[in-house]
Amino acid sequence: MADVESPRAPLKVTFEQSGGFAGLVKGCVLDADALPADESAELRRLVAASGLETSSKVTSRGARDRRQLAITIDRGGERVAIVCDDGCTPEGARPLVAFLAARAKPVRP
Repeated sequence: MADVESPRAPLKVTFEQSGGFAGLVKGCVLDADALPADESAELRRLVAASGLETSSKVTSRGARDRRQLAITIDRGGERVAIVCDDGCTPEGARPLVAFLAARAKPVRP
């Protein structure tokens, strides 16, 4: 994977959260170069600590009422796409998911 720890490496994260009891869809696209310096540094730190190194799609059995998460990380010309639900989100990725969810806004279907 590209060197995401470098403050100059391009980093863009796309996040979508859908489903759950209410079925709402929320999302955001964060470009580290367009964020304030402190948020950019935090996003880079969270991505590096997330352990999300390879693309995967994993959902829990009976996940119909769980929130579905889709995260795409574009860094240094490489892309990792993750699809999971609340029940199988990797532990190391939970702080990143919380950071992204806090910035997500409703998305029109």
